[in-house]
Amino acid sequence: MLALAACGGEEPAPTAAPTSAAATASTAAAPTTGAASPTAAAPASADPAADKKLCETAKKVADDSKKALMKAVVDGGDPAAAMKKAFTEMSEVVPATGGSGSEVAVALAAVGAEARRIANAADVEAAAEDSAALEKAGAKANAACKKVGVDPNL
Repeated sequence: MLALAACGGEEPAPTAAPTSAAATASTAAAPTTGAASPTAAAPASADPAADKKLCETAKKVADDSKKALMKAVVDGGDPAAAMKKAFTEMSEVVPATGGSGSEVAVALAAVGAEARRIANAADVEAAAEDSAALEKAGAKANAACKKVGVDPNL
């Protein structure tokens, strides 16, 4: 959890958090999915303005989720509930694209698919910790978004 806060730019008061929660938080901060491993280049018809807006939305969801997760940890709340909400929100970012097929939309769709799988898992923390696919998809989404000028820091 504390690793997630480090990515958010804010430095909360140090608190003891379960190591599984810390590992999960850093995984939540770097969503990456291999479930839908996009390898195709962005189509020529991709709309850079739409892609930028999509990346900005993903960044806002990621930033808000990190803050909520950190608050849950610091306040002694349930980090699993905050994580479930964060992954659910991330899974809802891309459906609004209407299937543009751009590199950004494909990459964020992969993140969303893995985020949905994790959000629906019986043990959200364990599912997030074990998700190499989430890390991989997040890295692709970060790279695609950086091309349109946004660093979502997934």
